[in-house]
Amino acid sequence: MTNHKFPVIVVDDERLIAKNIAKNIERCNSSFQVVAIAHNGEDALSQIQELRPSFLFTDIRMPVMDGLRLIQEAQHNVPLLRCVIISGYDDFHYAKKAIQFGVADYLLKPVDTEELSSLLTHLKQDMLSETEHFHLSQNPKDFTTGEIVQLVINYIQKNYASPLDLSILSEHLGFSSSYLTKIFNKHKGLTPSKYIRNYRMSIAQQLLANSELPVNDIALAVGYTDPFHFSKSFKAETGVSPTIYRENLHNGK
Repeated sequence: MTNHKFPVIVVDDERLIAKNIAKNIERCNSSFQVVAIAHNGEDALSQIQELRPSFLFTDIRMPVMDGLRLIQEAQHNVPLLRCVIISGYDDFHYAKKAIQFGVADYLLKPVDTEELSSLLTHLKQDMLSETEHFHLSQNPKDFTTGEIVQLVINYIQKNYASPLDLSILSEHLGFSSSYLTKIFNKHKGLTPSKYIRNYRMSIAQQLLANSELPVNDIALAVGYTDPFHFSKSFKAETGVSPTIYRENLHNGK
């Protein structure tokens, strides 16, 4: 059984609604973890760029940047992002319009927990199915080495919250471990394994800075099932433990 959790960002300008939706997402399906809540599109876009979640749940009518523009901007920055519209009946025609932007689905307010649970199950199944069969469509002859390196990066940034190492990359992308290591190191100056750790640590730093998630939950959110291993890796990367890192930020150090 896996502890993999899909990172989610929830956006709604009504703070109580946003908080309740976030809680219900995690209550309805333990495979989803809300890593950030935003109250306007601009703040949400910044968090999406930093945290690169798997899913975005967003309202439509919001100040600064509305939900439709947010979806367009977010998918430009994170092409594999799945978006779900949360709308009132008055915004239903906007929700239908959003389908053309590749929105996965929409929910009407007030959000029904059974409907939400069903949607989350569907989203999870789709994500796992795509991950399982991703490598079947890859033909090594169809890609330059630079494109293969980008495939590796895209896969890591999409699946960092899952169990992930060089052997998994090799299996799902359809290239040998030695070949991936060779071309990735040539293009990026580090191994895929090191890139995985660096990327996970960068997301962890953002979560420590911008969320109130406990350290153990952050460990799970970035793909570590063992909090001790996470803390050890984090300290090796930053020089301090996750707890001290957060305390230093709060103290302005």
